[in-house]
Amino acid sequence: MKNKIHDAFQQIHAEESLKNNTKAFLREQRGASSRPNMFRRRFAILASACLFFLAVGFGGWRIYFTPTASVSIDINPSLELSVNRFNKVLAVTGYNSDGEKLASSLEVKYMDCEDAIDEIVASDRVKDLLSGDEVLTITVSGENTSQCRRIYSHAETSTKESENTYCYMADHEDTEEAHHLGLSSGKYQAFLRLQALGSDITAEEVKDMTMKEIHDLIHSLSGEGDKSGQQHHSGQQKNRQNTSTAGTHHQETHTASTSRHHQNTQSTSSGHHRQNTQNDSGENHSQSTHNSRRNHHE
Repeated sequence: MKNKIHDAFQQIHAEESLKNNTKAFLREQRGASSRPNMFRRRFAILASACLFFLAVGFGGWRIYFTPTASVSIDINPSLELSVNRFNKVLAVTGYNSDGEKLASSLEVKYMDCEDAIDEIVASDRVKDLLSGDEVLTITVSGENTSQCRRIYSHAETSTKESENTYCYMADHEDTEEAHHLGLSSGKYQAFLRLQALGSDITAEEVKDMTMKEIHDLIHSLSGEGDKSGQQHHSGQQKNRQNTSTAGTHHQETHTASTSRHHQNTQSTSSGHHRQNTQNDSGENHSQSTHNSRRNHHE
């Protein structure tokens, strides 16, 4: 009887051990099956993060290298600056042989647009041409109007003391058409002006002309002489104009003063003359009356 009871308890213990072994096996199975799932989840998160940063990086790259404005600088060399939304110069393109030479000699890529304009205008090549009475034009255009106005304002301010320098803005659509014809934006604006004045000149002919030659032709066709309808920045011309205005004012003042003095002199002379005439008449009348009375008395 004892042996049967003992065997029964042994069987129970064996069953408990089996249960424990079974639980351990199941735990191992669950752990083994959860590790691949965890790895897959981590890989998915990492892949998503990589895709996100790749998309952001590609989008940022596109934003940085997308031009939003262009600055055409024309004198005899014609070149154009492509500018991004951060006001950095992305490219310098020459639109004739002289422009290509000047563009290759410049180191303004990725420079602030305003600094690049100042450096180009201050270059020896441009200064030599301006000293020879050449004409410089700076044309700003682009999709970002506020950015274009800031660039234009800077160009206008930095060249206001320079002789024969013109700054103006152009439509973005005109710039695209200019590039289609192989012209810079500045020369294309001059080409449109010539066409409006009835000239039959071609874009190819304009491409090889200096801005002075183009302006002289515009002036001769419009009958404007030495004046143009564009913004002209000349400190010396402004000083001459102010001096001339002051001289004219002084001359007018002197003339008016002389006229008033002459008028006062005439008035005084006339007054004295009238007074003398009246006095003479009075004396003659008194003398005549006295003689008449004496004759009557006699």
